[in-house]
Amino acid sequence: HWLLDHTEISIVLDNEAIYEICQKWLDRKRPSYDNLNRLITKTISSMTASLRFGGELNVDLNEFQTNLVPFPRLHFMITSMA
Repeated sequence: HWLLDHTEISIVLDNEAIYEICQKWLDRKRPSYDNLNRLITKTISSMTASLRFGGELNVDLNEFQTNLVPFPRLHFMITSMA
């Protein structure tokens, strides 16, 4: 409940899922922390690109949350890598 009361947006990452992505899709039998961290940074960088760069797609934090969180009372963003 603390996260719901004290944060605007939370990004939840599943370590096991990230590890499996590195194994299955990146062909790493034993992914290192560097491999996992690179995947995480690419995901976060993609999610926040519109906040960091100007242009037509530039949005503020409220609009960012509205577009990425499916229900208003939830504060947890949904992300995926294609």
